[in-house]
Amino acid sequence: MIRYGQFCPVAKTAEIFGDRWSPLIIRELYYGPRSYGDFLATIPLISRTMLAQRLKELAAAGVIQPNAKEKGRGHIYVLTEAGEAFRPMIEMMGEWGLKWGGGLVGPDDLDSKLLIGGIRQHIDRKDIPAQEFVLHFDFRGIPKGSRNPRHWWLLIRKDEIEVCLKDPGQNRDVVIEADLAAFTKVWTGYCRLEDALARRLVTFRGTKSAIARMVRMLKLTDEVVVRNLGISLPTAVLN
Repeated sequence: MIRYGQFCPVAKTAEIFGDRWSPLIIRELYYGPRSYGDFLATIPLISRTMLAQRLKELAAAGVIQPNAKEKGRGHIYVLTEAGEAFRPMIEMMGEWGLKWGGGLVGPDDLDSKLLIGGIRQHIDRKDIPAQEFVLHFDFRGIPKGSRNPRHWWLLIRKDEIEVCLKDPGQNRDVVIEADLAAFTKVWTGYCRLEDALARRLVTFRGTKSAIARMVRMLKLTDEVVVRNLGISLPTAVLN
């Protein structure tokens, strides 16, 4: 852990929050308890050694608490009251990134696995229909040399959201064909869905009602466009 050798509260906070990877570990815990393997899946570039070290340091600082798993080896990590107090800082970092960080997203930042995982994690259960809803993602523009899979399926059900890399054989409610960089920026809020649709960087195939439901579930745009999608869709959007 970084040491600044100062008693200043800013310095003491920076010693905990300013270390590389620590904000991302704390960010992940705002979505609920996490295991060691969960962190490796959502922060893929962190080494196992570094992750173990950061978890140990954050626990020693009283920011997170490791609880032994009920079954098997390992721990489940949760935020303490001190860790929860970092939430406004995480939110402010997100707001800053949305306003100023869009131009910093480059090819090395693109990851279809992380994108699909984030989409799955952020779907609100109340937006899920009673019947299974199937999305098929077909990404293009994947950086050369990348192992990012091109095709993904989300089988969205009330009790579970299943991710598939092979065609599960179910009828698809919506097919999303998109440039990976463009869709990443639309989903994160760096650019508007309307603009991506107009430039045909993103296209949807499905019924108007299914597309409108998908846009709401994935929170891709503002309410004005959602209402428009529910009323009428340009031919370019549907084909």
